[in-house]
Amino acid sequence: MTELTFEINSNEEIWGLLDKKLNSIFIHKFLPNEIIEWWQTDLKTQSGIELKNLNVRQMEMDVQTDLNGLKEILELNSNQLRIYQFDKPISDTLEIQRLPENNRDLILKQNGLKHFFFIDFEFITIGSFEPEFINGIELNPKFEERIAERKQKLSE
Repeated sequence: MTELTFEINSNEEIWGLLDKKLNSIFIHKFLPNEIIEWWQTDLKTQSGIELKNLNVRQMEMDVQTDLNGLKEILELNSNQLRIYQFDKPISDTLEIQRLPENNRDLILKQNGLKHFFFIDFEFITIGSFEPEFINGIELNPKFEERIAERKQKLSE
């Protein structure tokens, strides 16, 4: 897997980096509200039980969506996101946090992972099993200088 880290300035830039040919999006440990405070919501379980007017906080979840859903999530201006682009929806039994670290990448690749995007405040780390995808980002005039600066700082 090839990886690249550099500074990112906006959610529009994140959107521009995504592979628009891959419509299966998985967001790992998504926090819909990053501020530690209570908010009111309804919750419907898979078995059809609906819980109304719950007060919740620090709700964390895995999310499967498509590019349109991801665009809406990016508009929330989350400071930290773990976005995975697959070539197909992931199975119910695949839990990233339970995968053995020594062969996590191989298992994810076998399940259709193509790229991942880890957003951590002003930095983005992009990983891909397709080196040409990373090369295209490195050659993009919008990001070329930032990538070069980041590589230089790391080598000092």
